[in-house]
Amino acid sequence: TRQKIMQAAKNQAFVGEAAVIIACCATVTDYKMTCGQLAYPIDLAIAITHMVLEATELGLGTCWVGAFYQDQVKEILGIPKNVCVVELLALGYAKPDLKAEQIRKDLEEIVRYEHW
Repeated sequence: TRQKIMQAAKNQAFVGEAAVIIACCATVTDYKMTCGQLAYPIDLAIAITHMVLEATELGLGTCWVGAFYQDQVKEILGIPKNVCVVELLALGYAKPDLKAEQIRKDLEEIVRYEHW
């Protein structure tokens, strides 16, 4: 199954090598919050973020996968047509060379106070 999902994820090798691939799905895709945004992508992002944080706490590596063909993943996993696969989450032990420190932007580049 992982190999099929890897193919549906544009043949990204790490997807096929992951110990677990979580298909993050939504069943209610038309509800909008008061601010006008669809709720399901935000709700799933929150849930996925919590999974990533817990996995990190347990010493596991994760990777959000948005580059995949939803229709293929749904067929592989038998997911009903009315369910939306929003993201895949690859989960497992990261290779040691992938644990290098990431370069981050300075806070002043990404944060605004009071006004833009």
